[in-house]
Amino acid sequence: MPNIETANASALQQIKEIEKRDHPLLICDVDEVLLQFIPHLERFMKDHGISFKETAYRLKANMVYTQTGENLTDDACMAVIHNFFESEVGKQEAVPHAAEQLERLSKLCDIVILTNLPGSHNKSARENLLTRLGMDYPLVTNEGPKGGAVAALCAERGHHPVIFIDDSPTNIISVGKSTPHVQLVHFIADSRFFATAGDLPNVALKSNCWKETGDFIENLLVAAVR
Repeated sequence: MPNIETANASALQQIKEIEKRDHPLLICDVDEVLLQFIPHLERFMKDHGISFKETAYRLKANMVYTQTGENLTDDACMAVIHNFFESEVGKQEAVPHAAEQLERLSKLCDIVILTNLPGSHNKSARENLLTRLGMDYPLVTNEGPKGGAVAALCAERGHHPVIFIDDSPTNIISVGKSTPHVQLVHFIADSRFFATAGDLPNVALKSNCWKETGDFIENLLVAAVR
């Protein structure tokens, strides 16, 4: 049996409000997938005397005080992330070709954006930014691993393909366990961090290019109806 995690109550309520159709579904993360995250975070960290210790795809245990090289505690790392979103949630730039590829794929499948975003008040700012950038799709804010939220989004979808795109190994693994039928795409826009990211089990595509990703998903969806 799949190991299905339970989504938090807020995410489940948001999911209930989304129309469910007997139709293919693309579930897409935001940071480092639709919106650039690492470059913005690095600039924010630099302004606060913090930097990454190494180009490794993790946040905790990888932030240091630039002057001393001392590691930030886990709580301090989370505070940096929280403060970053409080300051920058409406300012991030789009990942190249994300909007045009989503528009192309929207002719073949429903699209839902699933993001881990601290602060419920930040949801509207993120929605407004995505709309301005041409990515106006239903958005669900989640906390923690995304397996439970994806399982809820998959309900009542019949046997149509479901594709999940995320940069986080934790979320990719969580969704793989909760919903083994979902096609997993590991996407990291930043080329430096993409190059150092390890391969994950059951991933159908690892990419940092939306043109490649759009072609892959289109081929998958077209093949499913043959």
